[in-house]
Amino acid sequence: MKLSLTRNSHKPHIIKYIRDNGSITWMHADEFFVRHDLSHYAIEKALQYTSAFMGMLNKGMDINDFEDREKRKQMNVTREAIHAEQLAILFLMETEQENFDAFNEIYSQSFTNNETPSSLPSLHAIQLLEIRNSLLLLLKSWQELPADETMTLNFDC
Repeated sequence: MKLSLTRNSHKPHIIKYIRDNGSITWMHADEFFVRHDLSHYAIEKALQYTSAFMGMLNKGMDINDFEDREKRKQMNVTREAIHAEQLAILFLMETEQENFDAFNEIYSQSFTNNETPSSLPSLHAIQLLEIRNSLLLLLKSWQELPADETMTLNFDC
């Protein structure tokens, strides 16, 4: 699958996913959604997730379904998807603040009792470093991308 991000200067950006079968799902996006999807990309690639956000899109989910409350309630959300979503938020928080010293502890505490999966993955120091570095490079590339240009990333689901 390919993730294609088009930076626009006077209108919303475009996030487009080109699935392995050639079909496309896309949406208009503000800066937050671009950064959020780049966070998912860095996490899911580093952790080799195949059934999280990007895997769901590659299997046919429409990206706009995530914005529809009723459709979200009907989604078959995998454990990987639950983990990736929470991780995406935490890693983006780090880019705005500083890195969490006890990342895994904060990650575990970020789940409420009702949402806690039976086992949370514990990220090793090398995985944290890989994701952080990858995300920072992706965000830098996005910021440096000229208006009306597109950044394309490959993702193996």
